[in-house]
Amino acid sequence: MALILSAMGAAAAAPPALFTAAQAASGATVFAQNCAMCHGADLKGGAGPSLVGQSFASAANKYTIGAIFSEIAEQMPAGQPGSLTHDQYTAALAYILSKNGYPAGSTALDYNASLGSSVPLVSQVK
Repeated sequence: MALILSAMGAAAAAPPALFTAAQAASGATVFAQNCAMCHGADLKGGAGPSLVGQSFASAANKYTIGAIFSEIAEQMPAGQPGSLTHDQYTAALAYILSKNGYPAGSTALDYNASLGSSVPLVSQVK
């Protein structure tokens, strides 16, 4: 019985599928062209902060998808904030989420819904 409850708890803690695999793949290109120069090709930081792992999004930080996405969409890329298309911003977020252990699903990440999302952002990368 404990094993079943443990498995149920693990399933409940699994991050939601918020984007498609195609968005994450597109986001890899967007990230490489617009973000990697500051955040590193491996997302581990450089001139800008890390965008992967517990230093980026631990449960203790209490970040939400909406809070992080608002910062990305309104303040990035550095020097040219707001210069990307809505599709480019959602693709970049999908890529960042994928690198933090979020699974791809069948529903595309939506720009407006992402801005207001209260879904917790907790990296699955230790």
